[in-house]
Amino acid sequence: MAYQTLYREWRPARFSEVSGQDHIKHTLSNMLQRSRVPHALLFTGPRGTGKTTMAKIMARALNCHLGVTAEPCLVCPACVAIAAGSSLDVVEIDAASNRGIDEIRELREHVKFAPVDLRTKVYIIDEVHMLTTEAFNALLKTLEEPPQHVVFVLATTEPHKLPATIISRCQRFDFRRLAAQVIIARLMQVAAANGVSLSTSAAHEIAQHAVGSMRDALGLFEQCAAFVDGKIDVDAVLAVTGTVPGAVYVKLLTALEEGNLALAMQQLHSELTGGRETGQYLASYIAALRQLLLFVHSPRVFEESGYEGEQRESFLCLARKLAPYLPAVIDIALQTENDMRYGGHPRLHLELMIVKQANAMQALPQVANVAVLAERDEPTTGTPRADTHRPDILKADTPKAEISQLLKAWPEVQRLVKQKAPLTGATMGAISPLRLEGDTVILQMNESNIHTFNRLSKPADLLHIAKAFSQVLGKSVEVKLIMPDGSGTAVSTPSASENSVQQVIEIFEGTIVKTKE
Repeated sequence: MAYQTLYREWRPARFSEVSGQDHIKHTLSNMLQRSRVPHALLFTGPRGTGKTTMAKIMARALNCHLGVTAEPCLVCPACVAIAAGSSLDVVEIDAASNRGIDEIRELREHVKFAPVDLRTKVYIIDEVHMLTTEAFNALLKTLEEPPQHVVFVLATTEPHKLPATIISRCQRFDFRRLAAQVIIARLMQVAAANGVSLSTSAAHEIAQHAVGSMRDALGLFEQCAAFVDGKIDVDAVLAVTGTVPGAVYVKLLTALEEGNLALAMQQLHSELTGGRETGQYLASYIAALRQLLLFVHSPRVFEESGYEGEQRESFLCLARKLAPYLPAVIDIALQTENDMRYGGHPRLHLELMIVKQANAMQALPQVANVAVLAERDEPTTGTPRADTHRPDILKADTPKAEISQLLKAWPEVQRLVKQKAPLTGATMGAISPLRLEGDTVILQMNESNIHTFNRLSKPADLLHIAKAFSQVLGKSVEVKLIMPDGSGTAVSTPSASENSVQQVIEIFEGTIVKTKE
């Protein structure tokens, strides 16, 4: 007897067994109870969210011997035949391999005939967006006015590829990605039924990797169960998926915060030489930074996401130190992810990322009085208390407030400069805001690159940056650019003539074509 995978073995047979998608289950159940089922249904949504499962439940509900019902009996000949896939009146078509006009013409001919042994013929067309334009045109009329004994269920992961004429002839149902808690509950149920010990942290890790897909979650659970002998913990899941343990990044970020760049580079080298794939390393690193960001700025969301246990203790220690640096560190990591897509030296990109993050941390002065919410025993349901669920991570002192203001303004400043002066904006990744001295914003080079410094030191370039800061901060400021070692400075203060010219340009929205002495 052929082995049946878990996601097929545990495929729901009734609406009440389906995890999540309550908005769709309720609507379809009401349609069936009132015998008001449309002739064409369109199920859209990500993979593994229940589209084909719902279609098969609809087929049973329409043909059960109890009559058209929201909950099929599962024991009558019709329900058994549909479940076994042996009914001639429930046809499942893979549009990816049957996408031509000839297949649709054949379908149109078969639609005319009455059901063989069921009450209603049901055609389930998976990945319907793969049909050719000619096939869609051939399907239009049949889809609009099929015989009374036929119901079409179209399923797709890419609804934007369907012609509007097809969509308009169907009632559309959008399936959503399943919440992590829904997947975890199902995994615990499956593990208990199969005699497998599954820890909560391991179930959460599986749910995070599944990204809202129940089928992916059950497939990964099955793989982990084969890897270990009856007991799945988080280490087993990390080993199967190749995910980097969070402790690795805790050590890396601690070394960066302490200014020990050599130790951070050594830890990166140890992971990569040990066989770790660069793309997976960076993806896991960004995921860890996101968890840390949630822990610092939204502890309630952190709890609802299921991050508990050892992660909580290690993050508590890190959050006190890294709170003011997180925006810059995450921005550098995301930029590195983008650069690695097009670069040919992924390992070098990771090493450069570590150096940039170390420089960004050292560029910002140490911030005292960092308060982080430690532990909360009360449940997260109900009305949250303002003093616990929305803590101020950084206490209000003047230096910190100025730094936080600059960090929040920096992304918008970069956007404005890139919009007004693309050439200047292209080099702004080489600098970072350091501090605010009165009405002067101090910017620092991330690296001691004299060529980039000379490029950004031009008065016109600094003036663009100063104007962007003035617009975002709501007050007139100047900009001062310095090297990391303080060896060079440049200030954006324009001359009186430059001010006059600039005012004329702004009034008439013009540009300088030619300058004469």
